[in-house]
Amino acid sequence: MNPVTRPTEPPDAATALRACADLAETAACLARLAGTAARADFCGVFLLDYTGTELLLRAVWHAGAGASAPCGHSLPLGSQDPVCFSLQTGREYTVRDSMQNSAFPSLDLLCPQKAAARLTALPLPAWKNRSLGGLLLGFGRDRAPATDPQPLCDLGALLLEAHLQRQKEDLLLHSLNEDLSRLEQGSQCLRIVESFFLGKSPAALRVREQIARAAPTDVAVLITGETGTGKEVAASALHAASRRRAAPFIKINCAALPAQLLESELFGHRKGAFSGADSDNPGLLRSAHGGTVLLDEIGEMPSELQAKLLRAIQEKEIDRIGGKAPIKVNTRIIATSNRNLEEAVKNGTFRADLYYRLNVININIPDLKDRPGDIIVLAKHFVKKYSELNELPMKDLSAEAEQALLNYLWPGNVRELENTMHRAVLLSSGDEIGADAIILTDPSAVKEEKAAAAPEVGQTVAGMERKLIIDTLKHTMGNRTTAANILGISIRTLRNKLKQYQDEGFDIPAL
Repeated sequence: MNPVTRPTEPPDAATALRACADLAETAACLARLAGTAARADFCGVFLLDYTGTELLLRAVWHAGAGASAPCGHSLPLGSQDPVCFSLQTGREYTVRDSMQNSAFPSLDLLCPQKAAARLTALPLPAWKNRSLGGLLLGFGRDRAPATDPQPLCDLGALLLEAHLQRQKEDLLLHSLNEDLSRLEQGSQCLRIVESFFLGKSPAALRVREQIARAAPTDVAVLITGETGTGKEVAASALHAASRRRAAPFIKINCAALPAQLLESELFGHRKGAFSGADSDNPGLLRSAHGGTVLLDEIGEMPSELQAKLLRAIQEKEIDRIGGKAPIKVNTRIIATSNRNLEEAVKNGTFRADLYYRLNVININIPDLKDRPGDIIVLAKHFVKKYSELNELPMKDLSAEAEQALLNYLWPGNVRELENTMHRAVLLSSGDEIGADAIILTDPSAVKEEKAAAAPEVGQTVAGMERKLIIDTLKHTMGNRTTAANILGISIRTLRNKLKQYQDEGFDIPAL
């Protein structure tokens, strides 16, 4: 159908339609004007949905009752219905005895009592010979439209299409803004996490990514790893990057308190509930309402308290000691453990249901020896920290000091490294921190140095190159990109070399 460029509707009707502010108002106005002009008993405006498979009822007008904007009513495009016929053909379609036919979905929507004897459907044409929808008029017996409502339909269709286009643009803009907001939030979240959990190794990057993904959620998180790996730091990063960052972040060590005292500290108590309860205690789970509670070393929690904690997580409510009614709480739980909780579940020392509740997201912090690329980064961070704390001048690490740090296995992990660097800051006397200030607590953890007796003699250049590449790849724990950067070659060259070595039968470290 060719677009209508010069509608012939009365000026007052045109003015009324053009004055409508949005799609719903325009559809309701069109139903009222068309129904009134045609002296119909009722009128409905149907528009195609965005998929082009359904006609949505956008407005209904009944004589004497005015117009309304129904919601959720639709009819399939392929149904045997006057509105569908009109839309598909682009022409007026009339049923003169609709009371004898009960198979019209549009009539059911507009007039369930089927009081109309005559139905007239008109198309709502859009630009470029497309159909926007249709309009349905209902009349009593032996009645026909008093005037031709098609010019009104033509103008109404143009205005409706403009509103639909504007609506689509608004939805697109809203979607784009939401995407940008998510990207900005994700970037901000990652920056916060990076400021807490330091390191440039693949393992550190993996941990930071896991924290950044878990932070926006409210689910419980279980952080595992050996003593001193930085589990508490990871928990602090998780809270700082979450929506709860402005609310309290409270930590409690489950291994440091006896069962009764731990219960009182976590869940609270009423005054007089037991000997020594001189005042009400809301409990940490209540005090951290809206925030986060870190349960350090959850594996040491007594079994009798595990059931209460499970209820607090599931039901979002706690029972104070001596309390008469449960108290609602909105607190996120982060738990840490250096124990194998799966084994504890098998042994019956830890509740399986609590473990599964806590382990919705598991973040494992690797040992420091498994992330050697982070040792110097962390060491320099601690030097800066304790130099400022003790008001001492900032010093660089000597090459010998760095080598001493790299040759140690760090059984106490990051905590041991921090203590070592704190001591080194205080003991160093020169312009830099030398190897003499690096005092290692466990001599057995020092790596054995390989013999320095001219290994190059008798080796080919190709063999030395192969050894250098493979050793560098081992140092980066299989990370090809990092190894290529250290070696000063392209990633493509590195991959070609590794393929050659693999074909020759040499073991290549996996990522």
